[in-house]
Amino acid sequence: MGKIVSKLRRHLPWISLGCTLVGCSATNLHTESAPKQLSRNEAPLATAGVAPSALPIAPPPGLPIVPPSNPYTEEKMTVETRHFYTGPPHRATEVSSGKVAYLTFDDGPSENTRKILRVLKSFGVRATFFVVGSDTAEGRSLYKEIDAAGHALGNHSYSHEYNRIYKSPEAFMKDVHKLDQLLEETVGYRPDILRFPGGSNNHLSWKPGGKGIMSKVARAVKVEGYQYFDWNVSSTDAAAPVQDRDMIIDAVTSASRGKKSIIVLMHDSTYKTTTLEALPIVIGKLQAAGFRFDKLNKSSFTFQFLTP
Repeated sequence: MGKIVSKLRRHLPWISLGCTLVGCSATNLHTESAPKQLSRNEAPLATAGVAPSALPIAPPPGLPIVPPSNPYTEEKMTVETRHFYTGPPHRATEVSSGKVAYLTFDDGPSENTRKILRVLKSFGVRATFFVVGSDTAEGRSLYKEIDAAGHALGNHSYSHEYNRIYKSPEAFMKDVHKLDQLLEETVGYRPDILRFPGGSNNHLSWKPGGKGIMSKVARAVKVEGYQYFDWNVSSTDAAAPVQDRDMIIDAVTSASRGKKSIIVLMHDSTYKTTTLEALPIVIGKLQAAGFRFDKLNKSSFTFQFLTP
């Protein structure tokens, strides 16, 4: 394993254990040794996944009919192509001089989801789960449990497959809409927050979509009315198949120093057992440092590696 990691580092020098750029993309490098996640249904996206707001609207009598344009090639956001949030009302963002921590968990639901929920409940902490597609009875049940516990659900793409979703903005949005449809059927609404697999500046997207693909995809996401979030504190739990527990704790506490608002990257994945072990200690240390906890919504503090 040490030789493999060294080889990967020579070919992918941007991967760093201590850097906040380490994201869920690194987990894809270790899938062979990872226990199986919950199964995902790979059925094609139905056209019913298009939001009602995206349907054409007839103009009033007397006005010229303007042919529809491609939203992915325009800077201007148009009402016809925007994604409208229909979930629980967002609480107004508090004006506070204190410090706030947004714990975020990518890649779930998994066999660890309920355990994470129990830890969060024991501390009275709200968090954000950027989930992927799991169209099974268990997967749907976990979506409902996350939502019922008062946490935020965010879109992390349905398939999380880089070669599929990063071919084009259209391919990415198709995958996003597929998860939107599943979540709407399950919890009754489509999220308006999103995290890109690998983050907004990941390099693994270059192979299927070219070097400028992330700017195009980020623009498409904005056009459709989503807010996307990267992170300014990484737990580094994606830097290894199973990261050392104390390294996770140290990474979060050290990267949080001097910051007023933090978005912490963690992973909800079956084999990320040390993330679960570190979680209560991380929460305790952040509380001791004066942080309160909240879940993300579209108007929350955001941190983005790349802006379109």
